[in-house]
Order: sequence, then structure tokens, then C-alpha cells
Amino acid sequence: MSFLIWLQDSAFSTWTRESDWALFAFLIVHTIGMGFLVGAGIVMDLRILGCVQRIPLSLFSRLIPVMVFGLGAAIASGVLLVISYPAKALTNPVFYLKLTLVTAALLLTRNVARRLFAVAHFDAGAAPNWARVTAAVCIVLWIAGLTAGKFLAYTNKMLLVY
Repeated sequence: MSFLIWLQDSAFSTWTRESDWALFAFLIVHTIGMGFLVGAGIVMDLRILGCVQRIPLSLFSRLIPVMVFGLGAAIASGVLLVISYPAKALTNPVFYLKLTLVTAALLLTRNVARRLFAVAHFDAGAAPNWARVTAAVCIVLWIAGLTAGKFLAYTNKMLLVY
């Protein structure tokens, strides 16, 4: 608890909360980053599930840099958001649920990309069953992670602002 109080009382944390623009800028960057990350992930998963099969599956590997950009923006802005209200995030189980869901979706996406995009014979047709099941799970994880992230604004139990 003393770490949370120290962090929340830091000059930077206080500035982010009291600034007319900082917190909103962090939220906007976080939203855009998550949009790129999750949007590209879902598009990739939909192709694996069989949508738009006329587009070669290997072309979807071009979405990986988009996802990396989104992840970088989401992490950087997420850290700044946590610094702004550390007790609100770090004492909320929903925060850890969000991190777990998004991390699981990322790891599964990475696994599928490594195993599927390098094999040319998957380009023209349907992906194998294991990849389709994984893509379906990923879509659920992405949506659940976004939902948990949205709930963060409403589920905090502790807010050390005084």
C-alpha cells in the first residue's frame, strides 16, 4: 500500500491527474493502440476461420507490424494510465483479468502466425482445424479483454485521491 501512496503522490502522477489534457491524451492513445492491436488480430482470426478465402493467408502476416505498433502504443499509454491512478488499477482484479485475456490472445496469435503463415499450401484454402479453433478462441479473448478494459472505469474499489 505504501508503494501505491508513494506513486500516486509523485509529481508526475499528480500532474497527469490535474492536467487539462494529459489523462485524456493517454486514454486516446490507449484506445487507438488497442484498436490497432485487437482490430488486426480479429481480422487475421476471421481469415483463419474462413472469411475472404480468396486472399492468401500468408498476406495476413503483414498485419503483424500493425499489431506490434498497437501493442507498443497500448503498453506505453497503459503504463501512464496506471501511474495516473495506481490504486484504482493495481487493486482491481478486473485489471489483471484484462491483462491475462489480452496476453493469452497475443500468445495464441503469435503461435498461429508462426505455424500457419510460413506454410504455402494453406494460402489458397481453409486453415487446419487446430488453427480455426485457436482463431475462434482468440476472438473471444480479444472481445473479453476489451470488455474487461471498459469495465475498469466502473469496477474500482480503491481510489487514493484525497
